Amino acid sequence: MYRLLIVDDEEIIVNGLYEIFRSMKNLDLDVYRAYSGEEAVEWLSRTRMDIVLTDIRMPEMDGLQLLDVIYRRWPQCKVIFLTGYNEFEYVYKAIQHQGVSYILKTEDNDKVISVVENAIEEIKKEVKTEDLIHKAKEQIELALGLFQKDYFIHLLHEGTSLEVNKSQFEQLSIPMHADHPVILLLGHIDNIPGNLSYWDKIQYINSIKVIITQNINTNIRFISVLDDRYRFIFFIQPNELMTGSYSKTEEKAFYSKAISFIKGTLEVIQTASRESMNASISFALGGEPCSWEEVSKKYFSLNQLLNYRIGTGIEMLLIDNEVKNSNILTSGSATEVPELDTNDEPLETILRKRNMDLIQQFLESGQKEKYFEVLDELLSPIKLIKSKNSNLAIEAYSMVSLSILSYINRWNITEKLAFHIGLNSLMRIDKHDTWSDAVQYLINISDVIFQIQTEEQKKRADNAVDFVQNFINEHLSEDLSLVRLAEQVYLNPSYLSRLYKQVTNQNLSDFIDNARIERAKELLKNEKIKINEVAKAVGYETAASFTRFFRKLMSCSPQEYHDMVVSGK
Repeated sequence: MYRLLIVDDEEIIVNGLYEIFRSMKNLDLDVYRAYSGEEAVEWLSRTRMDIVLTDIRMPEMDGLQLLDVIYRRWPQCKVIFLTGYNEFEYVYKAIQHQGVSYILKTEDNDKVISVVENAIEEIKKEVKTEDLIHKAKEQIELALGLFQKDYFIHLLHEGTSLEVNKSQFEQLSIPMHADHPVILLLGHIDNIPGNLSYWDKIQYINSIKVIITQNINTNIRFISVLDDRYRFIFFIQPNELMTGSYSKTEEKAFYSKAISFIKGTLEVIQTASRESMNASISFALGGEPCSWEEVSKKYFSLNQLLNYRIGTGIEMLLIDNEVKNSNILTSGSATEVPELDTNDEPLETILRKRNMDLIQQFLESGQKEKYFEVLDELLSPIKLIKSKNSNLAIEAYSMVSLSILSYINRWNITEKLAFHIGLNSLMRIDKHDTWSDAVQYLINISDVIFQIQTEEQKKRADNAVDFVQNFINEHLSEDLSLVRLAEQVYLNPSYLSRLYKQVTNQNLSDFIDNARIERAKELLKNEKIKINEVAKAVGYETAASFTRFFRKLMSCSPQEYHDMVVSGK
C-alpha cells in the first residue's frame, strides 16, 4: 500500500481529488489531505508519505518550501506539483530535483490519475533488485569490516566490560560518536529458504541487507552487523550529529526525527523485500536512544520483542516503548536464543552441540515445524535406549524439560496447560515407564504449548481489531486515516492493515465505508435532518462527496433514500 498526500489551499480541489483517489481501490492507495503547507508538514512528521500531490503556490509555505521539508524527511518520496500557466518559473526550479513532476491545473482528472500511476510505477521500479546478488558479492566485508563486526558483537554480549571511546572508534574507522547515544534496530528474516547452500544463504541475506541499507542510508549514519542467528543489528545515529555544535534540545529533536524516519522507511523495506525476494522481515526498533553502555541490555530487550507475535504469518514492525505502553498488546516476555545448524548425529554428539538454543528459539518464536524437527533429532535416539539409568538419556530429557519449564514460568501459562495435560511428570523421569513414553510426553506438552501460543496470538490480534472497530464506530465524523487508527493500537499502519485483513478477511477501508453507510442510513430516518448534516456526521466535508459515496454503495442518493424512508415506502 502506498501513501498519497494531497495538498492545496483550495478546499474544493483537495476534497475532489481525495474522493477520486480514495475510490480507486486498484491503486492500493492510502490517501491523506492537507489544506496548507504547514498541515502537510504535520503529516510528514507523523508518518512516511510515498507520493505528495501539491499546489506549487500557496500562502505562508509554498510548494518549493514544502519540497525542501519532504526531501529532508523522506528523500525517496515522489512529488507532483499542480501548477497554473503563469507559474513555470516555480516549476523550473522544482523539476531540477529528482523524483519531481508537474501537471497543469487545467488538465482533466484522467491526466492527474495517470501522473499518480506513473509515480507508483517509478516507486515499484526503484525497489526492483535484479542486481542485488551482484552488489552483495561486491560488498562482502573485508578485514576492517570483520574487525568492526567482532567489536560490535562483543559489545552486544559483553556490555560494559568492553571499552567504548573515541579512540577505539577511530582505530576501527567506525563513523559514529562514542560519546552520544545510539538507536538500536534488530531485523530478522522470517522465511529463509531451507534448501539454500551456505554460500547461497549468505548471498540471499546480503541481498536483503542491500535493500535495507539502500533505503536508510540517506538520512542517518549507521553500522550494521549480522549475529549468529542471521539477525541484522543496526547501530544508528542522526546525521546531524556531524554538523557541529547544537543544544541538548536540538540533539533530542535529531534523534526523534531519525526514529520517525526509520519507522516509516522500514515499511518500504518490508514491501521491497517481500516483492523482490519473497522475504518476510520482522523488525524491532528501540523507540528511544540508549547509551553505549546500555546497548547489551537494549539488544536483549529487542530480541525479546522480536519473539513477540501479534497475529500469525505476517512480518512485524514493533517499537519497544510503544508496545510496552499498550495495554491492548502487551503480555508476557521472551528471551534471546542463538541459532545453529544441526545434523543427523549420535545423541552424545548432538548433546554437545547447542541444540537447546535452537529448541528454545523455535519455542519462543512460535516456529512449530522447526521446533519439532530439532526436538525429534534430539530425542529420537533416546527411544532406542532401554535402561532408565542412561545418563545421556537423562541429560537430553532434562535439558528439554527444563527449557519447557522455563518457558511455562516466563509466560505464566501453568493454569492454562493444566486444563490439557498433567504437569507433575515434566520434571519426574520416574513417572514414565519407558523412554518412548517420556519422549511422547514432551511432544504432547510441546504441542499443547503451541496451541496456547496460537490462541494468545489470535487473542491479541482480535483485541486490536475489536478496539479499532469500536474506535471507528465512535469517531465516524473524524479523521479515520490508517495512520491515526494504527496510532490507537501502537502498531505500524501497514502492519495493522494486513493484520485486520488476516483476522476479518475484510479490508479495513471496507469496514469504515460500511460503518459510515449504516450510520448515514440511521440518521436519514430523521424527517428534519439535512443531507450536509449527515455528511459531516459520517466524516465527509461536503454533501456532494457524501452523495457520490452513498450512491455508489446504495444505488440511490441520500435524498432519495431519505424521502423513501420518511414516506414509508
